[in-house]
Amino acid sequence: MTNLPRLAALCLPLAFAVPSAHAAQDPAESLQPNPLLVDPVLANPIPTALVPLDPELPIAVRAMIDAAFASGDNDDVEAVARFARRTNPGNVGEIDALLAYYRSEHPPETPPDPIGNMLAAAIASAKDADVEAVGKLAKETNPENAQEIEERLVAYRAERKRLRDEAAAAERARLAAAKFWQHWKGEGQIGASQSSGNTESVGFSAGVALARQGIDWTHKFRAQADYQRTNGKTSVERYLGELEPQYRINDRTFAFGLARWEHDRILGYDTRWNLSGGLGYKVFDSKKMTLSLKGGPAFRQTDFVSGEEDTELTALAGVDFGWQISPTLRLTQVASTIIGEANGSTSSQTALNAKLTGALSARIAYSAQIDTSPPPGIESVDTQTRFTLVYGF
Repeated sequence: MTNLPRLAALCLPLAFAVPSAHAAQDPAESLQPNPLLVDPVLANPIPTALVPLDPELPIAVRAMIDAAFASGDNDDVEAVARFARRTNPGNVGEIDALLAYYRSEHPPETPPDPIGNMLAAAIASAKDADVEAVGKLAKETNPENAQEIEERLVAYRAERKRLRDEAAAAERARLAAAKFWQHWKGEGQIGASQSSGNTESVGFSAGVALARQGIDWTHKFRAQADYQRTNGKTSVERYLGELEPQYRINDRTFAFGLARWEHDRILGYDTRWNLSGGLGYKVFDSKKMTLSLKGGPAFRQTDFVSGEEDTELTALAGVDFGWQISPTLRLTQVASTIIGEANGSTSSQTALNAKLTGALSARIAYSAQIDTSPPPGIESVDTQTRFTLVYGF
């Protein structure tokens, strides 16, 4: 339907070319075009506007730009392009296109930044002490860039805190899901001695120490056995076992309980039980040095080899010290004193560990057991030196 006027207009000349019978008889009555059949587009054509094209870039200007490109000097290229734009505003698009192509092939050179490179290397090491030291020196030697350096340090600290928080949350989730018998760590030690000549002696020493770190609870277990015969007689016969749970109150303070069983016939008692509890405080707690103090009331029961028994309320004080002297040497000191009305006893062990390879290390330990009121005929001080091999797990 919409093509009818156009079709009629196209066919109209044919109609004019064939004269009708009426036209031959009466020229005055010749056919006139019907306005409804005229195509409005053909009747009123839209005028065409010619858009002028950009002028060509002058040959001299193009030669200058090409020469700057050939030099490879980015500063010269930028200067020539800047003046070319200013003097040839009609060719800005072409000049920018040439400049963009040059920049894609010749990226700008990064000026040397030794301070920035040093700080970046320290940050990559992830060692907080090194980063802070380098950052401090960088700000002191480059005060004009102190603000930028500080911003990099702040970003590094924030990232390190985020990583530590994520690691702590993952560790808490791991511990929360663990069973009580899981995630125990410790060490086992064993040693033996034999001597002949004026004194015939053979000795054996073995021990194990375990620890489990939980979210709020820490459990420690220790067992030690020492046996020695000299000239056919038992000279050392000491066995010990203790269990110590600790509850973390805050980062420094903890509550503890301690159950200890001892057997030492040489010191005159067959069995000695100590039950105690109280509070402890961590004076130092780092990888290099640890020191904790604890104390509280205690209950002690002793069965002497003579058949007598003794039971009394006492007080306990203890110290636990560790010092990582070097990556391969560690010194430890564990001591506790039980103060009673009838008898006081102190046990102490000083040990030096030397790492041999992997989880294996050698240990020399000196232990002392002191009783203020031992049974008759028993020395109040008993000491022992051990040389053992220790395996950590």
